[in-house]
Amino acid sequence: MNGSLIVRCVLKSLAFVSIASIAAAATCIHAAPVQADAACRKLSDVEIVQLLNRWRAEFASGDPARLSALYAEDAVLTTSKGNLQNGAEAIRSYYKDLLAKHPMISIKPSFLTSDCGVATVSGPVVYRLGGERKGTRTLLGGNYSMEYALRGDRWSIVRHFLAADPRSAANPAGSGASNTSPPL
Repeated sequence: MNGSLIVRCVLKSLAFVSIASIAAAATCIHAAPVQADAACRKLSDVEIVQLLNRWRAEFASGDPARLSALYAEDAVLTTSKGNLQNGAEAIRSYYKDLLAKHPMISIKPSFLTSDCGVATVSGPVVYRLGGERKGTRTLLGGNYSMEYALRGDRWSIVRHFLAADPRSAANPAGSGASNTSPPL
């Protein structure tokens, strides 16, 4: 009887060790994708809007160096004229000229998406620029799109498209009333 008790105890121990081994193996199998997901950073909608709000704040600061610091060194900014600004230095120069017109901006995030290491935000935008005569303003409206990429531990703008055409105050989001080239 004593021998059968020992056998039962050994069998229970083996069963427990086997179950523990299977659970540990399952945990290890499950842990590999979790670790891979940790390296693949996706942003929530709130985090994407926070990136856009940071861009808004730097735009409102009027400092082209601070604004261009949000862009990757190899970023591309495309304007409604189809002009490409390649690299952070060209983007800084572009914003230096634009911010000299003391623009005010209204920008809304309408479409937000994020995937492994990238995030995109786009929507309507309205610019109010200093007009040709003192005390006047020019109204421009259109759409924007910003693509962010995770570079190291920092989210940077890698592609930015700005479309802005002349608008009337009565219809800032509608079609441009003129075929003249906007200053953007």
